[in-house]
Amino acid sequence: MPRAREKGPWFWRSAIGVMLLSVVGLFSVAAFNAAPALDPENECRMDRRDPAHTILLIDQSDPFSENDLAWVDELIDAEARALPRFGRLTVVLPNSAQPFDPKTLYVHCSPGSVEDANPILQNPRMIDDTWREHFYQPLSETVGETLKTTSQPSSPLFEALYAVGDRADFQSNRSNRRLVIVSDLMQHSDAFSFYRSGADLAAYSETSVSGQVPVFDGVDVVARIVPRQEYDLPISELKAFWRNYFEKTGATFGSTN
Repeated sequence: MPRAREKGPWFWRSAIGVMLLSVVGLFSVAAFNAAPALDPENECRMDRRDPAHTILLIDQSDPFSENDLAWVDELIDAEARALPRFGRLTVVLPNSAQPFDPKTLYVHCSPGSVEDANPILQNPRMIDDTWREHFYQPLSETVGETLKTTSQPSSPLFEALYAVGDRADFQSNRSNRRLVIVSDLMQHSDAFSFYRSGADLAAYSETSVSGQVPVFDGVDVVARIVPRQEYDLPISELKAFWRNYFEKTGATFGSTN
């Protein structure tokens, strides 16, 4: 019977090298996936290096119906899932009492959805549970309860948009900025009202708020128009006005309906 050939030094050196590379690789992956220091209040990065920021501007004059709440919840779900790990989501409401000081209803950063989970180092089910319990459910419940119960006499959209553009966490030095407007798009405040003047660009240009246009260079703006049984102005006129408005801000504007 032939004698088994002994493995030479080259074999053991190669094996040790592979083992060392594997260990270094695992440590590198773990270091790459390690969480940075987070703000305990909203789980956002303390260094403010948000990989993305989505602001939902939800405008309502009257409480939303159950049908409206259902599609708003689907919209929120889609926007929340689209955020990368540590991406910031902010919900803002126009404020009739103080038009240039909209109400911030919710601010939180995503812990990462199951789609972003690393199957080697993370448990996808635990990631999904954390995402739902710490991020999505508080968001959905807070927005849903507010939209069912809140009403206000005016819709100062121009003023709210100007304030959004002035936010420190929504400046051009931030990555992947997105603004989603949920509204019937009927601007109505003391400064300018579509109910009084229509979606008239000439009339708007003569007002003081026409000089208070936010800077949204690089911002992706989407409008989800709240369905009504009867609209006060043709939808085409509203879209044309807002498209012109957002062109002046430097944003990319689109409407989902």
